[in-house]
This record gives sequence, structure tokens and C-alpha cells, in this order.
Amino acid sequence: MSRRNEFYYVIGGIFLVLGMHIIATLILGILAYIELIIASQYSIRFFQTIFLVYFFGIGITQVVYIIPVLLRLKRQEKFALMKGVIIGAIFTALLNGGCWIWVINLTS
Repeated sequence: MSRRNEFYYVIGGIFLVLGMHIIATLILGILAYIELIIASQYSIRFFQTIFLVYFFGIGITQVVYIIPVLLRLKRQEKFALMKGVIIGAIFTALLNGGCWIWVINLTS
């Protein structure tokens, strides 16, 4: 595999992670919306906190779908794509940490 070809696979892995994050955010957003509807019917404020966890917790929940993808790519010996997925997951974790710091500073 040429060096240039490997670069495109790494970029493709990063975009693969981005696509998985978009799908996960949509699913978690729907679940959070359903919970907010239920909470508003019963006047429960605890669920507003869970709503924030859904959106800022993507760095934690990414473990559920990143690890199986990494294992499958390793089995298929697509190491350049695997590098891109790892880079994308690390970017997500760093951005997620920054979001949590911002939220904690806002509330204190």
C-alpha cells in the first residue's frame, strides 16, 4: 500500500467515526426527548441532568461502538482504516473532556 493510499484510509477512518457519532447522537437525542416528555408529565427534574449526559457523554458511550469496529478492522487487517478510527476516537474524547469542563464551570 502506498503512503498516499494509506493517508486516504486514515482520513476515511476519521469520517467513519464521525458518521457513527452522528448516528449515536440521533439515537441518544431521541431517547433524551422521550425521557423529557415522560419527565414533564410527572414533574421530575432529575431527567434534565440525564438529557445533558446524553449529549456530552458521547465520549463515554463511544466505547460501545468503537471497540467492536476496531476488532473487526483488525480481523480484516485494515490497519490504516483502524488508525483513522483510533485518531477519531481520541479527538472525540478530547473534545468531550473540554465540553465537560465547560459545563462544570458553567454550573459552579
